[in-house]
Amino acid sequence: MRKHRRFAAILTAGLLAVTPCVSAGMAFATEDPATPPAVEPATGTKELTITDADPNEHTYQAYQIILGKQATVDGEKVLKELKWGPGFDSASFITKLNANKTALGISSETANLAANASVQTVAEFLAKVTTPAAKNKLAKIVQECISGCPTISLDSSVTSTGTSYTTDDLADGWYLIIDATDPLVTGDVAATDEGVRVKSANMLRLVDDTTINAKHSLPTLDKKITDSTGANPVTANTAAIGDSVYYTINITVPDVRGYDKYYYVVEDTLSSGLTYNEDLIVKLNGTTVLDPDEDGSSTDTADEGAYYVTHTGTSIKVVFEDAVNFFSDKTPGQPMQIIYSATVNSDAVIGDAGNPNDAKLVYSNNPNAVTDGTHKPGTPDEPKDDGPTGVTPKITVTTYTTAIKLHKVDQDKHNLAGAKFQLISNALNEVKVTSAETFVEDTEGTYYKLKDGSYTTTEPTDSTKAQYDNNGTTKYSKTKTAGSYTEKATGEDLCVEAEVDSNGIITFAGLKPGTYTLHESKVPDGYNASDDITFTIEANDPVTGPSEWSISGITKNYADNAFNVEIENRKGTTLPSTGGIGTKLFYLFGGLLAIGSGVVLVTKKRMANIEK
Repeated sequence: MRKHRRFAAILTAGLLAVTPCVSAGMAFATEDPATPPAVEPATGTKELTITDADPNEHTYQAYQIILGKQATVDGEKVLKELKWGPGFDSASFITKLNANKTALGISSETANLAANASVQTVAEFLAKVTTPAAKNKLAKIVQECISGCPTISLDSSVTSTGTSYTTDDLADGWYLIIDATDPLVTGDVAATDEGVRVKSANMLRLVDDTTINAKHSLPTLDKKITDSTGANPVTANTAAIGDSVYYTINITVPDVRGYDKYYYVVEDTLSSGLTYNEDLIVKLNGTTVLDPDEDGSSTDTADEGAYYVTHTGTSIKVVFEDAVNFFSDKTPGQPMQIIYSATVNSDAVIGDAGNPNDAKLVYSNNPNAVTDGTHKPGTPDEPKDDGPTGVTPKITVTTYTTAIKLHKVDQDKHNLAGAKFQLISNALNEVKVTSAETFVEDTEGTYYKLKDGSYTTTEPTDSTKAQYDNNGTTKYSKTKTAGSYTEKATGEDLCVEAEVDSNGIITFAGLKPGTYTLHESKVPDGYNASDDITFTIEANDPVTGPSEWSISGITKNYADNAFNVEIENRKGTTLPSTGGIGTKLFYLFGGLLAIGSGVVLVTKKRMANIEK
């Protein structure tokens, strides 16, 4: 009896494929002449019910592996007179056991099983399967031998708490219960991805009506914009060109029980306006920083790591190496974090479209399958395209940035060229400066520059040449290719400077919320300088696109993905400032006039005295 109790314990552990697994007082018994058992014949059939809280419908199937007669020994219900279930390929099972002794952890000295070995003899062989990896292998072998077994389908019915799956026509014995559901597409998965639930398999000893509560270990992924430590998570933020944005991807330690191999790959995609800074780290339990494998090859023993990173263009992939072994000694559900940063670059999208960054997790979802994957030498850690994997929904976070579009006009609202402006703010980093068009000197050109800074295709005449720069002797060509560049803000008060184009327009792009000042640093000839304009941009919380941001200090006019500002110059001459050279000239001329007046007065008095 001790021998068969030992068989029961080993077979129970060995045939578990993946959680959830059910054990219901597993025991076997054979007749023992010394102590005849009190036998109670089995009566009727048993009912099996599986309750599943998943709203998606599953397909549960049962396969009878072992038959037995129910008996009670020492007050415990047991199965005696064991037999193979109908259609179970016991011969193939025995052959596979012999061929996989090494993988099952059975010493080579152990004799092979005979082709017609009984269940009891096989039990003694299986008693030698002890390690978790060997038990997982044994589970795979069992499942490879059920193709000839009758399939017993469980009928589904919707309940208030989920779906119930039931069959009431099972005899006493051992059953393999498999979730044979086709891939399930969940409602929150992007149209380009398939979200596949984790499949489950259970070995069940049935001697009473039994209910199984199915649990689905579905890996999850969440992504947030954070600080460099992974704190202060948000789904959207603001940044200037040149700023670094930190991202944290939250995942958990997966349950790898029942798998020969396990794939666990995080795929992250940046937009073109973000440049990966190659500073990725992975944390376990929020504190332990895992070592990376720098060259992505587990054959390099001097450079082994928990994961490797591949980076191509805007794609980042974090691949966990030998995941089934790496995660096997860790507690499922333990938190893990992937933290890295990216710099907002000059290709950043300005406006409400923003600069998205998304991530998803590709994971193994069917412990019943034996899979291969494409990999670097010695590292089978990335699944093939047709592999049995699930994909989490994509999680997207977005970084927004905005622009100021300045339009220089005269008092008659005509475009005014020739002005330079400084944009001053401690919120600046790098600024993308854009002009709608520029003009260059060209002897073959068709444009002429007027003294007010604008350009015209009208040729000067003797009567109008005084209105032209250089009397209209210089020609220009218009170009739209030289008007965009990125400039780093410099100075104690961070500042960038740029000249308006021929239409009086200049755009400062890649700005984030803050207080800014526009200062006219070069005034068109014949015009007074405009006053400085100070304004404040504020982003809403939670962050939305710039069209929903608030701005004070100027009249808000948001169009063409920018805040539009009109600045007017009026014709005239600016009086010299107090204390300047102009004031000194006034004093000099005034003094000379006073002296002159005195001389005239004295002269008149002398002339008057002479006449007397």
